[in-house]
Amino acid sequence: MPLWGFLLSFLAAAMWAASPIMVSRGLARAGCSIHEVNPFRAVSFLIASVAAALISSGGNIPIVTSPLAWACFFFSVVTSYTLGDLFFFLSIREMGVSLAIPVANSYPILVIITSWLMLGEAVTPKLIWGVALVVAGLILLRFGGEKAEPGEKVRHSAAQLMRGFSLAIGGGLCWAVSSPVTKIAMNISHLGAAEITLYRAFVFMIVTIAVRILTVKFRPSATIPLLSVPRTAAAYFLSAAVIGLCLGSVIYAKCISVMPVAVVTAITATSPFMAALYGRFVLKESLTAPQWCGITMIIAGSVIVGL
Repeated sequence: MPLWGFLLSFLAAAMWAASPIMVSRGLARAGCSIHEVNPFRAVSFLIASVAAALISSGGNIPIVTSPLAWACFFFSVVTSYTLGDLFFFLSIREMGVSLAIPVANSYPILVIITSWLMLGEAVTPKLIWGVALVVAGLILLRFGGEKAEPGEKVRHSAAQLMRGFSLAIGGGLCWAVSSPVTKIAMNISHLGAAEITLYRAFVFMIVTIAVRILTVKFRPSATIPLLSVPRTAAAYFLSAAVIGLCLGSVIYAKCISVMPVAVVTAITATSPFMAALYGRFVLKESLTAPQWCGITMIIAGSVIVGL
């Protein structure tokens, strides 16, 4: 496995740590619902992906005609960018960046299983150790308590934590199913990293438009007009898509084209630690010592399974 693949995987981890934080900041400034995030993300994701694909292919982007490849595109986009990210952003709202990101990013353990079932990638005995560490880390995060100053109320109630954990794990499960399907799409279409990211961005735009129409029609009270979203918040959403969805996806797709999905996913699982540091020192989200240990154990377990 090439060294540059490992380095790029860590770069993708940094980008994926920054993207949800930017979305969280945008939501805090906008006062809008989660339903306004994806329309902005879809636009900038598609524009940036077109530019990346044109540069990568020299202006000659291959046309995919395989129905199975298109089915894989739609399935991977709906499970990851639509459902997975929706659950993830809702979990951030319930329990904050510092807790939501580590829980959701325990999904590499699930990717090992889905990659084995769908791609036939080998599962080693180290999986048991990885699973044990991740589960122990999740327990510490869930029950490690939350620091509060004397006379200050705890930021998140037990009910919020339970909802947040359920949503984060649901998002991770969606991502775990999406990862091997993305590689199947690459194998069928024979596209490069930038080109397959473009096709996924195109599908994401279609899905986002359809979801937006249905949401406005059947849940109008849960949405606000897109033009009323503050410019600062819109800038956060647009930038998050360029960094996390486009550049992060291109790098991730490039890495899994030359490395096993499980290995790349394990490396990118280091992003929770970066996000937790940001949540602690920038967003002032308090974590106890057991919860920091839990974050470390989740990262360690996710990395071990890919070594």
